[in-house]
Amino acid sequence: MMDYFIYSLEHIYTDETHRDCKFLGYFDDSEEMEKAKQRLLLLPGFSEYPNDFYIKKYELNKVYWQNGFTEVVGEIGRDYLPEEDLVPDYNQTIKKLNLKTVFKISHTYTIHTFLDDEREIGVFSDEKMANDVVDFLKQKEGFNHCPEGFIIDEILLNDQQCTSGFG
Repeated sequence: MMDYFIYSLEHIYTDETHRDCKFLGYFDDSEEMEKAKQRLLLLPGFSEYPNDFYIKKYELNKVYWQNGFTEVVGEIGRDYLPEEDLVPDYNQTIKKLNLKTVFKISHTYTIHTFLDDEREIGVFSDEKMANDVVDFLKQKEGFNHCPEGFIIDEILLNDQQCTSGFG
């Protein structure tokens, strides 16, 4: 069976007061992603921070975060995947699968009243698989004490998630 990946477009900028990350969409094609980026560059905020776009590749149907909340990693509220989790060169883009949507799993854990830590679990090709992964992870140490924190979002592919800019 062939392994597939998906492109993720994000914008992460830091100014004098804070750091902000905006998820801008999943794409099955680098050209579609570049078109979305060019449209975003016309919007306030993105035009002031044009070099802060980040492209990631996520392996489809892979669980990236399996450890639950046994410790806080990196900057609170932001995951950094280990270097060894980079997508192998032999993977192919999901374009040939003709998917219209994908299912993103994340998990939010409240550290205290005004601070949540959200971890991205993975991106999945269908809702049943996403639900099966959540059911499995709910049993694991680090997730079993906060099973209500799982979020499954159905996300339209090649759809720019932000249309208004910021700032």
